[in-house]
Amino acid sequence: MQTKLSDGSVMICGILGRDAEYKQVGDKNASLTKFSVKVGERPPTNQDEKPQAIWVNVQCWHSVARAARNLKKLDTAFVIGKIEKRPYTAKDGSQKTDTHINAEFVIGMPNAPVLTSLVDDTPDKLDDFEDLLSDDGVPF
Repeated sequence: MQTKLSDGSVMICGILGRDAEYKQVGDKNASLTKFSVKVGERPPTNQDEKPQAIWVNVQCWHSVARAARNLKKLDTAFVIGKIEKRPYTAKDGSQKTDTHINAEFVIGMPNAPVLTSLVDDTPDKLDDFEDLLSDDGVPF
């Protein structure tokens, strides 16, 4: 999911493809966290192809970076920020552009494991349980 807000910010929500990378950079040890979010899929051009995933790179700085540093692969992330483009020179000498979202707000929801303990604890027979509700006196 992605949308653009009236102030030029964008809002995305999706699943992380790998663990977030946290590091401290620069002279002042500024906190930086980077991760990628899958926000959707492009439909195939013909029936023989598979849909192509749409990935968005995210960078978080300072307190937002510290809040997002524990995001893991397959967690769901909700991000609000501004699109930033930076030109750079690749190792082969070609000019490229790094496009990412500079996050102002991040919420992560961990990938919840299947709760098999709830299924395993269900008794086979429910005859031992008392029926607390009855239909006596119900007008419909």
